[in-house]
Amino acid sequence: MPVTITDVAKKAQVSTATVSRYLNRSGYVGQEAARKIKQAIELLGYKQKISSFNPTPVKLIEVNFPNIDNPFYAELFEYLSGYLKEKGYDCVLHIDHFHIQDFDYYLKRFKKHEISGLITSSLLHISQKDLNRNLPIISFDRKISPKIPTIQSNNLDAGAQIAQSVLNRGKNKILIIAGAKEDYYPINDRIKGMMRVFNTYKMKVTLESLNASESIIAKKIMIQQILQKHEYDAICCTDDITALIAKQCSDFLKLDPLITGFDGTNLIQTLFPSLITVRQHTKELAQLMSDLLLKHINDPLYPLESVYTLPVTLINQYNH
Repeated sequence: MPVTITDVAKKAQVSTATVSRYLNRSGYVGQEAARKIKQAIELLGYKQKISSFNPTPVKLIEVNFPNIDNPFYAELFEYLSGYLKEKGYDCVLHIDHFHIQDFDYYLKRFKKHEISGLITSSLLHISQKDLNRNLPIISFDRKISPKIPTIQSNNLDAGAQIAQSVLNRGKNKILIIAGAKEDYYPINDRIKGMMRVFNTYKMKVTLESLNASESIIAKKIMIQQILQKHEYDAICCTDDITALIAKQCSDFLKLDPLITGFDGTNLIQTLFPSLITVRQHTKELAQLMSDLLLKHINDPLYPLESVYTLPVTLINQYNH
């Protein structure tokens, strides 16, 4: 008599519904339950039947970004969608406008089999119960939980490289502008890397932050107000868009500080080729996020690290 899904469920001491979810690769199975089911399948020699009545497993990845005004996110999503398409998956983009997301929205999507995985660059409030569900989630640049792998660039090293590049040009009146208050409260690794170098050389540094959800015009007004209060010979920004705005404001006020950015997308390098910035390797980031997510979808027991860090490249470090 052939082994049935009921036999597997009984052997693994879980429900048949849980076994069904495991077999359909929905990802909505706890790690311990998945381990027991996998062991039961191997012990019993269960072979899954392919039936025309079985629903086709969904192959849709949801990508959660704060916005696409920053060309970095647009470039990253382009690589993600293209790479996942090659693997047989479609992508849908969800924009949260820098608001912390309620995880219930995504949990419902998983339960209804509307998505098979999630890639997020925003903080999510996830309960311990939901973390134990072992859902296929990858975080970019936000450490949500040790149970959810975080992919990031080496922002600490990048910040240090930017700061050293500024000091190598003899600059000592330094302004750091965080493009989003979220970068400043708490201070992110980009600013930490800069401050470690500046503090080592006992440089006086002013820190300011913008509201990421404000319009470009509002940001321009705020930066102009900052620059009118004090004179700076270097402005270090946590993203390239903020650097571009700082350049426009400086030109308007007839100032000529050294300006640095962060992200180094192809678009920004084309529009602002002289900008000293850090290139995050979006293609490699996208491939790593996709590969890890698909491994988790296909095998919920696949061991993943808590953090994966990719190197960055300093651009135009020799410009004067």
